Amino acid sequence: MAWKIEKQSNGKFAIYSTRIDDYIVIDADASQIEEIYADKGVKVYLASARAQLAKEAPVSAGGEKKIAATRQRGSAPKEGEVPIGVTGFVIDDET
Repeated sequence: MAWKIEKQSNGKFAIYSTRIDDYIVIDADASQIEEIYADKGVKVYLASARAQLAKEAPVSAGGEKKIAATRQRGSAPKEGEVPIGVTGFVIDDET
């Protein structure tokens, strides 16, 4: 599923779904679009986490060594600035 945010002729925003080839949200302002994406993003991330938890994939031997090093350091490493696709935006876990 892919969504595209487009600006309508009335200045409001619409969300187009490529999956159903139609607009699933119309006449929304920027804050409403942000709220929709925040809610949807949480649901998607939770579903992904639950699926991964259910698999109970074991940590590799190399991964266990990294975990031991983290325990000795006393804190997990940070990813720093991480680009979000090709948007030009970044997430910074340092702040």
